[in-house]
Parts: sequence; C-alpha cells; structure tokens
Amino acid sequence: MGRCVIFAAGQMEVTSLLPPVQADDYLIAADAGLRNAAMLAVQPHLVMGDMDSLAKQEVPDGSILFPVRKDDTDLMLAVKKGMELGHREFQIYGALGGRLDHTYAAFQTLAYITEHRCSGVLVDGHHWVTMLENAELRVPGGYRHVSVFSYTGECKGVTLKGLSYPLEDGLLDQNFPLGVSNSVESQPASISVREGRLLVILSDLP
Repeated sequence: MGRCVIFAAGQMEVTSLLPPVQADDYLIAADAGLRNAAMLAVQPHLVMGDMDSLAKQEVPDGSILFPVRKDDTDLMLAVKKGMELGHREFQIYGALGGRLDHTYAAFQTLAYITEHRCSGVLVDGHHWVTMLENAELRVPGGYRHVSVFSYTGECKGVTLKGLSYPLEDGLLDQNFPLGVSNSVESQPASISVREGRLLVILSDLP
C-alpha cells in the first residue's frame, strides 16, 4: 500500500526541498490543507475536518465534516483515518510554522504515529521532521542544520555519523538541548537511537 499524504493548514512553500507527491499516494486534505494541496496542483481523495478555516463555498461536496468543539485536531483526524484505511507511512505537508501550539501539536502527532508502529514525516519546503524509536535514519541531503532532541525523558544509544559533531552511543536528556544545530559533514550521514524517542529536525533556514 502506498503512503498516506496529508495536507494540513499550516505554512508551506514550494521549494526544491519539498518532496513530490507520488502517483500511488493516498491524499487527504485536513480543513484548509485543501489550499496547500492546490499549491501542488493535486486533488485530494478525501477532504475532512471542522472546516473552520475555509469559506463555505470552498468546502467540496462529499467532505467529512466534524464539529469545531472536539478532542482531535483536524490533522489527528486525518492521521487516524489514514491508519483506518491501512496506511503505515505518512507524509504531512504544511503542519509547521504559524502558531507555535499547532506546531507542537504536530510533533505530538508524530509521537502518536510512532506509538502505532508507523512512520511519519512533516515537510514544509524548508524543514523535514521525523521521530525515531529504536531505529536508524539516513539523513537526506540539502539541509543546512540537523538537530536531534530527546522526546522522552532520556534517549539512550544515540549515534550520529557523518555530522560535524558526531556522537557514539550517547545519552540525550529531555531537559537539555545538546543535539541542536548540527550539520552534515559527509555523506552518508546517519542518526540512530537504541532506546527512547528521538525528534529529528532538518532545516535549510539560516
């Protein structure tokens, strides 16, 4: 089964770093994420959310509507729908930038995806964000900064290879930003963690 690609309503810019949509991706627009889908000239298979960020005439027929007062964010609703349809890999556009609380909620959504033994990536044209748990990641090229943060109390067995500040079997604590603002020294560069959840943030911004 192909990926589930979700368009959220946050900031997005079409750059060379924005990963393309694939032909076999299943596309979900969450509320005003419909506008981000339009930026890539793609038509979602499904539109869903409370639609509080769209004008009534912008909401397509057949959209799945939810009340504004609810426990799940529109992005979380879309992720749960993707899982219900059997998808295990998620690429999420436009869930970063704008309101800080929504950005942090997107990080928590990555944690939810990880908790359910799925993989997820947040992209906006300038950032590439994922979460690792007992896993290894080859760092994609083109990004200026590589930062890693413990999303649990501690991350053990953290190894950074090919980076300007390498680390071998290290310990990262949730209360200290030791892993911020690294960079790729040589490829292949990789990040791995043996225990705990590691939040990985790549950026091309100054």
